[in-house]
This record gives sequence, C-alpha cells and structure tokens, in this order.
Amino acid sequence: LISSQGYKKHINPFADYNLKLVQGISSPPVYFLQHGVGKYDMRSWLRKYDINFSLILTVSDYDWEAFVRTYNYDEKIIQELGFPRYDNLTNENLKKEIVIIPTWRKDIISEEALLSSEYFKRWNNLLNDKKVIDFANEKGYDIVFKPHPNSMRFLDSFDTENVTVDTERKFHDVLCESSLMITDYSSVNFDFAYLKKPVIYYQYGNDYHFEGDALIDDEVSTFGDIIDDENILSEKIIEYIDNDCKMEDKYISRVLKFFKFNDKNNSKRVYDWILKH
Repeated sequence: LISSQGYKKHINPFADYNLKLVQGISSPPVYFLQHGVGKYDMRSWLRKYDINFSLILTVSDYDWEAFVRTYNYDEKIIQELGFPRYDNLTNENLKKEIVIIPTWRKDIISEEALLSSEYFKRWNNLLNDKKVIDFANEKGYDIVFKPHPNSMRFLDSFDTENVTVDTERKFHDVLCESSLMITDYSSVNFDFAYLKKPVIYYQYGNDYHFEGDALIDDEVSTFGDIIDDENILSEKIIEYIDNDCKMEDKYISRVLKFFKFNDKNNSKRVYDWILKH
C-alpha cells in the first residue's frame, strides 16, 4: 500500500467498524509518502508499534534527521527521496491571487465556539481588512479564501463579501496558481515555498494545539515573516503586493537550503526505491 495517509482507518477502511475483527486480515507493507513535511512531533499516532511502515519519505536533511532522532524506526526506512506530488508543482499558470489558507482548530465544535474564538476574530478581520482589499484591487489582485475542509460547515459565519471563497479548486491548483500565501501552521506552506513564492505566517497566539513539539527550528523551516499583529500583517501583505509578490532573497536562500531535490524526479526515486526493496 503506497499512500500519503498513515492513519489506521485510511490503511484499513473497516477499522472504524470493528478493529479487533479486521486488524490481522489485511496487513500489506505500507509505504508512507507523507501528508506533509513532518515539522511537529507526531508520535501520538506515528508509532512503529501501531504502524510498522516499510518507508517514510522526507524532503530534506532537516526532517530526515528529525525522524531518525525522534521515531523508533530503522534509518533505512526513513528515506530522503522527496515527495512525489512536488513533481507536479508549477508556476506556469500563476495568477494575481493572494490566498488566505488557515488551518483549523480542533476545539471549535460549534458555531457558538467559533464566534467566541480569537481564531474567528482574527481571520474574519483579515478577510475584511479594507486597507489590504483596496490596495489589492488597485493592483489587480484577487484575495482568495481557501477554507479548511473542517471549517466548511461554519463557512456562512464568516463575512466573505470582499473576497473570493474557493470551495471548488483542488488545493494543488490553488498552490500552483496563487502568488502569495497567508497561513498560520498549515503544512501546505512547504509546498508553496517549494515554488519560491512568498509566505506570511499569521501566528497571533496559543490557540493551536500541537500534538507534540516542533522537531525542526523555525529558523530553517519557515519561509516568511512570523507575525502576531494584524496591523503589521496588513503592512506586510501590501509590501509584497507592491513588490509583485516576489519572495525575499533571504527566504529563497532558506528554500534552497531546506529542500534537497527540485529536479522533478521525486516520483522516480520513490518508485525505484520501492521496486528495489
């Protein structure tokens, strides 16, 4: 089984019904392509005891070292081959789009919880930042809100009159076509930075609950400014728009240092490794 997912219910679709009856029936070798760059400690579910992967992919010396240091897998299982999906990332259809793409908060389980959260206040304010909206319109940029799948049921709670809400395009297409990304902790920032496009990290507080600590320092694994103030955020967005959304040189250097491969051969390396092993 070759998959970008590693949870038991993804590997065995019957597990949610009665795991005891099926856990020994289907147990093929599992080659884990990774859901995203493993910056944070995922030992709560990525245990060898539970899922004895035959391959875990990494994209850089940094995440390879983090996996070797943290998880109880043999080094030969953790391979720095690059993510196959990166082979299809391209800037060929780049548009004048700014994508706002925050991840979700697990503790928001009702509309009441959403509306009373700092998460809602901060992101809804950004979606209606008049200074940013006016400047983007003046420069011909479209502001796109790409909601997390878990937030779709609360979408009507957000005031999205001044932005384009994208619920149709694949995330891959949004990553390829957008010129600037504003996120908080979403791992899609690595895919975006891989294309050498600017990222802004809006990390305003401690409302996001990680399963574990960061395994890779921000100094090498973030590719844009980390901002906690909405006024400074507005200024940074406008600065990027005014500069045609070009990634700053210091972050391009960080991208080049972080990712080992940018040759469109990740799929071939993974295919050849699995075939050999």
